[in-house]
Amino acid sequence: MFDIRYKSHHDVKNIIDKKMGRKIVTPFTFNKILKENPITQEGGIYVHTPYCDKICSFCNMNRKQIDNDLNDYTDYLCKEFKKYGEKNYIKEKNITTIFFGGGTPTIYKAHQLEKILSTLRENFNISDNCEFTFETTLHNLTWEKLEIMEKYGVNRISIGIQTFSNRGRKLLNRTYEQEYITNRIKEIRERFKGLICIDIIYNYPDQTDEEIETDAKLACELGVDSVSFYSLMIQEGSQISKDRSENKVIFRYNLARDKELHDKFLDITLSNGYSILEHTKITNGKDEYRYIKNVNSSSDLIAIGVGAGGRVSNYEFFHLNKLITFYAYDNELKFRVKKLSGILQYKKINLSEIKELAKESYDKIYHILKDFEKKGLIILTDDTMEYTLDGVFWGNSITATLVESMIDNK
Repeated sequence: MFDIRYKSHHDVKNIIDKKMGRKIVTPFTFNKILKENPITQEGGIYVHTPYCDKICSFCNMNRKQIDNDLNDYTDYLCKEFKKYGEKNYIKEKNITTIFFGGGTPTIYKAHQLEKILSTLRENFNISDNCEFTFETTLHNLTWEKLEIMEKYGVNRISIGIQTFSNRGRKLLNRTYEQEYITNRIKEIRERFKGLICIDIIYNYPDQTDEEIETDAKLACELGVDSVSFYSLMIQEGSQISKDRSENKVIFRYNLARDKELHDKFLDITLSNGYSILEHTKITNGKDEYRYIKNVNSSSDLIAIGVGAGGRVSNYEFFHLNKLITFYAYDNELKFRVKKLSGILQYKKINLSEIKELAKESYDKIYHILKDFEKKGLIILTDDTMEYTLDGVFWGNSITATLVESMIDNK
């Protein structure tokens, strides 16, 4: 059906950048924007912590194993909060979503965490109903840290479970076994008033039907508010990639098996009250995941920290390290292409939104959509496009096809 199954919206973004290129701009150009008034009032903040105390075998993210007490990095983040908080563009912003990612943002000591969160609060206009997320592992989320997080408005935590299987957890280099982590999540539910979300990875080496079914059933039994579920991506630079090259672990990707595991997970969770929010996310209805809505809509996202990437207006920026930041400008077409890619992440989309973004490419895109409908991947009405379950599996490949068509039709 497709030459390749793209597993993530990052894959689609890479295709867009490869086909359209990047227009690098100077810090001076970017800073001129920060002196202006924002076009829209709402915005988000992303804070990156590039440190972990234990590295997952599948991870190739911008992170390294902790080798210091993080006082310097704590001070660096607080200075960055003050620097960006003074910019006119950001002063006028109403912050409706904050996301602390990593790495492991709960790796800080309690007093460091308090300093970071209090300084953040002091320097930004944070809305009363802000969605405030922290990624975390279970082994470094203490009750003291959780209380500090709640004190400063954290109302959503995302726990990197990956799998409840003891065998799978060992393979992925996760801490603790199934009984401990299920009991711990139950305890967090009793102590924490906010949303509890988890990550699940499927199709790791030799994963059995029983393992994927257990992951789905336990997620439902624990009543987590959402699950991000991803097929294992073996990226260059990860430990599992190195082990694979040295024949320490055997993994031969099988597309049919990938889909089988994907469908088993969805069959169980959807029959237990969950619904599909986007290609790789299910929710019980409580979790709106406003952060990813910010990303998918190409809205303003203030990026802070080494390894953080964000956007202001038509400019994207990425902090390579404490001293070097890259800035790139998206022209009007590329901006629309990215927004089209973003709305296509959701299960049901208004055709009017696609038409507005695609403009002169819409007739060609609609013809492709009709072909996808014949193949059973989507359902079209006069007003909407909706993915079938097969379409959800192929969602990012469908998105890639549509955005490539829009780019090629420019």
